[in-house]
Amino acid sequence: MKGRLKNASHVVMLLAAFSCSGCLFASVGTNDPVELRFTYWGGPLEREAVETLIATFNNEHPGIQVRAQLVPINSYVEKMNVMAASKTLPDVGYFPEGSLYPWVENGMLRDLTPLLTGDEANEKLDYTLYQFHDGPIAGGSVANEVINIYYNKQLFAEAGVELPPTKAEEAWSWDEFVEVAKMLTVDRNGRRANEPGFDENRIETYGVSNFTGWIDSFLFSNGGGFVDETGKQLLIDQPESIEVLQHVADLMYVHHVMPKPSDLSTVPATDTALLTKRVAMAVDGQWAMQELGRASVEDGLDFGIGVLPYFEQPATTNYGTPIVAFETGKEGEHRQAVDTFLTYIMDPENVLMLIHEGLWMPNETAWYEDREKIERWIDTPIHPPEYEEAVVDWAKDYVVQNPNYFWDDRQKAGDIISPALDQLWLNNKTAEEVVLDDIMPRMKRQFGDKYE
Repeated sequence: MKGRLKNASHVVMLLAAFSCSGCLFASVGTNDPVELRFTYWGGPLEREAVETLIATFNNEHPGIQVRAQLVPINSYVEKMNVMAASKTLPDVGYFPEGSLYPWVENGMLRDLTPLLTGDEANEKLDYTLYQFHDGPIAGGSVANEVINIYYNKQLFAEAGVELPPTKAEEAWSWDEFVEVAKMLTVDRNGRRANEPGFDENRIETYGVSNFTGWIDSFLFSNGGGFVDETGKQLLIDQPESIEVLQHVADLMYVHHVMPKPSDLSTVPATDTALLTKRVAMAVDGQWAMQELGRASVEDGLDFGIGVLPYFEQPATTNYGTPIVAFETGKEGEHRQAVDTFLTYIMDPENVLMLIHEGLWMPNETAWYEDREKIERWIDTPIHPPEYEEAVVDWAKDYVVQNPNYFWDDRQKAGDIISPALDQLWLNNKTAEEVVLDDIMPRMKRQFGDKYE
């Protein structure tokens, strides 16, 4: 799978020249602290964690004071546009990956290549860098986040089903996964989806959560995708991609093991869905670990983690919000302060609290190879025993880089693809009809011969 990874410069932490305790960062000076603003989004637990991280940084760097500003994700880009127009952009912040390229193209973000390349000592995972057309590095994921299966162990025991595999070489095939999901799907009369008399309209426990928003991994596992690793050839119209799309829809309308869009209002977030037995398995990202960990400690949820099922070869993909530096026109001490803060927040050593809480995974290669670092990462009350095999090894060897990191047309294409796929998820059209009759003609009108 390594061959499918996008080539990118290795990221390191160059400006790690932090002074001794109680001293100022040497380049910042001795006058009033340099003030920075950091924008982000997140739920209550992430907000608490980020604010704690910022407070720690401020305490350790009295010459720099960072103020965190929470901006709702659904209005984040709009807020940034307003700030850009009024010349009040923050210094550093999260940025929605699908909306990143226009800001790169318009020179609104700093090129972080000088900051994030050069020293192999702190080599970043190459698939966590945002780089379009081998141009500037627009940002880096402060955390690596891969897709796995999370599940309620009690429901597997009650159904007499073996737990999901934790090693990629032992992963379920798609057909095996479907059969397991049937055995875990139960209606209100106690009948399972593979038993006579099962009532598909009165389901108590679904075998798996709705993961129509996280289908990239399955497309990759069949040799498909939305676009190839160069970002120059569309793959959505290939038979391998269409096959996967139809199989995912069939989980809802043929096998009745996954909630339909009309059922989603009755299915809570992953931690609550597993805890209340609304679903037996959830396909979700590493970020779910924070809430799952809390549920395991406070509510007694006995959850486990497995690798994803596959079509032709095991695969997962990565997600991770880019951390960017906005082009504010401020130079000198101010820019040096921004670099100091970016270096700090991009270093797993400084964000171990968030890693231990399950919100983030490390973004550096060494944390997936060095025994001491791995143990420091996963030896916590919330990381289950199988975590190293199911997540650490999985992320090290089976990630196919998500197009969010390199596809310049991701946002425009998404505006075409997502609404069209809704027709598939609503069972109004087949995957072939949606792709060939809806998506491809609109892509042609939007992009002309670019993807011929």
